[in-house]
Amino acid sequence: MTGFTPQELEEMAQADAEIDREFEADWDLELPPPVPQLVWVSRLARQHHTTYGRFVSTHTEEEIRELVEQLKGETR
Repeated sequence: MTGFTPQELEEMAQADAEIDREFEADWDLELPPPVPQLVWVSRLARQHHTTYGRFVSTHTEEEIRELVEQLKGETR
């Protein structure tokens, strides 16, 4: 015997089911963490066959921002 009454076992089962439902609902809503800007710029540098430092020194902030947005659009 488990030491629990049938009513207690039923209440525990209901509580477990409620926890599972809440977990599943929360799990579906969670978004993946955003990719840091450094990662996007590093990817761009690789695409341009250069290093991060050279890429950053040869492009303006605005150019980099536009290229990052384009890259993000391609990966979605």
